[in-house]
Amino acid sequence: MKLNKLKVIGLAGVMALLLAACSTSQKQNTTSGQNSDQNQPTEASTATDEINSVVIIYSDSGFAPASINVKVGQSVVFKNTSSKAVRVNSAPHPSHTLYPELNLGSINAGESKSVTVTNTGTKKYHNHLNPSENGSIVVQ
Repeated sequence: MKLNKLKVIGLAGVMALLLAACSTSQKQNTTSGQNSDQNQPTEASTATDEINSVVIIYSDSGFAPASINVKVGQSVVFKNTSSKAVRVNSAPHPSHTLYPELNLGSINAGESKSVTVTNTGTKKYHNHLNPSENGSIVVQ
């Protein structure tokens, strides 16, 4: 009887070790995935930023979504999936003076840049290279 109890206790211990090892391995994979994104020189934002952010995609068709809602302190990631560079600037064109935090400049194809919004209001932006491509960020 004692031998059976020892086997059960031993088996429970092995299972606990396996679960702990799996948990640690999963955490390392998640962390290493974030580090690889952070180390890419073309990426201005990290994977963590994108998880806690709202992403605006710039494609050959323009910005999507054209309007987003975010909270103060939240990040907005501009991700260029188009075949050409985009130049993100604030309204109005061409002075770009109303929302200087949105004057992100050029974002090459395949790159991203992020900005953290710090005050409420509706902030408008556009592609300086094609001002008809524009959008807005409503900060609450």
